[in-house]
Amino acid sequence: MINVPTTDLLDEVVGIGNCSGEKIDKFKKFGLTAVPGRKVRAPVIRECYANFECKLADGRQISKYGLFIWEVVKAHVATSPKYPETLHYRGEGVFMISGRSISLRRKFKPQNL
Repeated sequence: MINVPTTDLLDEVVGIGNCSGEKIDKFKKFGLTAVPGRKVRAPVIRECYANFECKLADGRQISKYGLFIWEVVKAHVATSPKYPETLHYRGEGVFMISGRSISLRRKFKPQNL
C-alpha cells in the first residue's frame, strides 16, 4: 500500500516514522482511520489524498539494489482539492511538497487532452 498524505498530515507522518507499530496502534495514536483495502490486506488511510493498493510485481532487485517493483491493483484518489499539496519523503528527514501547477493546455492537440 502506498498512501500519499497532504501537508496537513506532516506531524502525523513524522510521528509515525519515529515509532514502531509493534507495541502501539499507530492509527489510534495519530488519529487516523484505517479502511480495509479492496484488493490487498493492507489498510487504506482515509485521511490521505491518494492511496495505491499494490502487489509486488518483481522482487529480483530487492537484495542488490533495494528496489521494489510494484503493480498498482487499485487506486483511490480524492476529488478535492484539485491541486493538493502532497508530501513525499526523500530520506534523511527531508520532504518534498508538490510544487506549483502550470497549464500548457493551449499547446496540446485536443485529442491528447
